[in-house]
Amino acid sequence: MSSKFSLTAFSRIAAGVALFAMIGCSGTQKTTDAASATSAAPASTSLANGQQIFLTGKDLRGIQISARKPPFARSCAACHGATGAGGMRLPGGVLSADLRHAALVTHQKQPYTVATLERAISTGIDNTGAPLDTVMPRWQLSQRDLADVSNYVLTRLK
Repeated sequence: MSSKFSLTAFSRIAAGVALFAMIGCSGTQKTTDAASATSAAPASTSLANGQQIFLTGKDLRGIQISARKPPFARSCAACHGATGAGGMRLPGGVLSADLRHAALVTHQKQPYTVATLERAISTGIDNTGAPLDTVMPRWQLSQRDLADVSNYVLTRLK
């Protein structure tokens, strides 16, 4: 009789564990799905914000970005072009840089990273540690806006 009792108790425990696992898994799945949906939205919003800043000089809220000194132009695209190809003649005879992936990453001995591009945008120091021409504005952006525009340039300008 004790073996029958053990089998019944074991069956109940096994059923309870199975039920708990099913509830736990479905709860985990919902959390994972919700987390994925939440993390996907900010990524697309970040790229949209980066694109907006690059093309217009304003973030998605419509706030104009500023520079330490008044810039020659109010957006990145005004000098580097909407595609980032550069080649525009600027004051002092400076030619605007090509910001497309090949120019910043593939054709560099020291490829730009998000961190070195952020440094170039905000302080005017390039990927090798050399100063950029002073016609390049030293943009003052929030950390989020700086990350968004840097990621946009490195991942979307082909």
